[in-house]
Amino acid sequence: MNVSIKSVGLLALTTITGSALAGVVYTDSTSFLNDADPGISLNTFDDVVSGPLPDLTYSIGAFSYDISAGGGYGTGLYNGTGVVSTQNANDHLLITFTSGNVNAVGGNFWGTDQFFNVVLAQITITLSDGTEVTFDSTGPAVFRGFSTDVFITSMTIDAKSATGAWATMDNLYVGAAVVPLPPAAWAGLATLGLLGGLRAHRRRR
Repeated sequence: MNVSIKSVGLLALTTITGSALAGVVYTDSTSFLNDADPGISLNTFDDVVSGPLPDLTYSIGAFSYDISAGGGYGTGLYNGTGVVSTQNANDHLLITFTSGNVNAVGGNFWGTDQFFNVVLAQITITLSDGTEVTFDSTGPAVFRGFSTDVFITSMTIDAKSATGAWATMDNLYVGAAVVPLPPAAWAGLATLGLLGGLRAHRRRR
């Protein structure tokens, strides 16, 4: 079911990282939605069924985007019921925003094994404006949201784990920030580290 949602909650400004300090990262959906325009869209991927797909295309409200597998392995998506993932663990999820008006995006991001069981993974999310964060994800309840002062054209989600992990996503919010944050807001924000990991393949060759 795709719905538009707006929620009010306590603001919790979190940390930002990357080659360009260009946004704010939220670790809970309530704080993120409190800073988002009421027209933000939520995609719960209820239409997604288990199995391979080349890509997904959505247009919800004023916002449109494509979801594909990036990384060059060419095997496309391989989704679980109601969740989006890749067929090859060396690929990452790539979201391309095609409506030209997105500066707030968030969702639940975690790692799974080839059977969609949860694995402890380090997730790296990179936005087209240079914002990049890496965090430990323990499962589908882990949220990250982003508010930027420029329009976002793409977003990648990558998962790494010593046991192998596929980047997996659900509950994707796409929309606009109520008030784009000024450049001065980024000045004192902390930096998150980047860590690597080993990869494995969902499709064995």
